[in-house]
Parts: sequence; structure tokens; C-alpha cells
Amino acid sequence: MIAVHARYRGRERRRAELVRRSAGALSTLPGVEDFEVCGVEDIRAAVSSPEAVLNVIMALLADGNWAVGLGISDTNDALPLATAAAGHRAGVVSVKVEGRGAGTDAEDIAAALALLGHLVHKRTFEGRQATALLRGGYNQNEAAEELGISKQAMSQRLQAAGWRAEQAGWKLVLNLIARAAAPSPAQ
Repeated sequence: MIAVHARYRGRERRRAELVRRSAGALSTLPGVEDFEVCGVEDIRAAVSSPEAVLNVIMALLADGNWAVGLGISDTNDALPLATAAAGHRAGVVSVKVEGRGAGTDAEDIAAALALLGHLVHKRTFEGRQATALLRGGYNQNEAAEELGISKQAMSQRLQAAGWRAEQAGWKLVLNLIARAAAPSPAQ
């Protein structure tokens, strides 16, 4: 089982409302169960696949105002692990893995997510726009048309935003989460 727990760390005055809206928006992502609102600043949900949880984490990292806990367990105990992992620093993903190779898997996933988070936080507004469209299923030509820019300008935005590095990091984290979430051989 895979779960995510996010704690809002932004400065929004109406934080409870923002947290509820965020929970609703994240619940619409494929493979994500309904996010439970836990208090004023916290939300959490079980997630069906490594890809789905990575989409949730990338959305939270892109926002920059969430401390994220990722829990992975070969039993049904991932929600408490995610809650225990959730820290207090915005933009940081902490990981707890229960099962074989737990310590190494958690460290590797957290390290790879730290690199992805750093990349995402260094982007300009234009870079975030361009990468969001590609992450949303647009190809480069469609994204350029959507933004009203040339194909060359789109390519330059993606290069400056580190799109290829994000894709490589995304694949690495996806594989690490899948490996950590795989049932132990004894099961």
C-alpha cells in the first residue's frame, strides 16, 4: 500500500479553505482515493500506484507550500507511515518504507525527490507553464500553440526548465517507489 500525507506550510490566511480545495483537487487525479482532511493544515490519502503517488507529489512540490510524507508498506499500514513521515518544512518529501530493504529504499526515494523538488523550485513562471502542459498530456507543438508562442520558444522554455532532467528523475523515482512497494518474496 502507498499513501501520502501533506501538511500545508504556506501563508494563506484562509488556510482551512485552501487545504479543503487542495484535497478536492488532488482527489480528482487518477488512482487517488479521496483525500481526508485531518485538521486545519493536513490532508492524506491512499494511492493505488507508484505513478499516481508521484503525480500527487509533483503537484505538491510544484506548489511549494506543502511538507509531504510518503508511506509505503507491504501491509495496509501506509497511511500511518505517511503521517509519521510528514515533516514541517515546505517543499520537502520525507519517506517511510516498511518491509524488505526499507531503510535504503526510503533514503533513495527521498534523495531522488529532493533533486526533483530542487529542479521544480528553480523554474520560472514560464517554465512551470510549459512543463505543466507537457505533464498534462500536450505535445510540444500543442503546448506552444496553447501558450501562443513559437515551437522554438517552447523548446527553449523546456530546456531552461530542465524538462529532460525532470523526466529522468521522474522515471527514477517511479522505479524506486515500485520496487519499494513490491510485495516481499515471502508474501
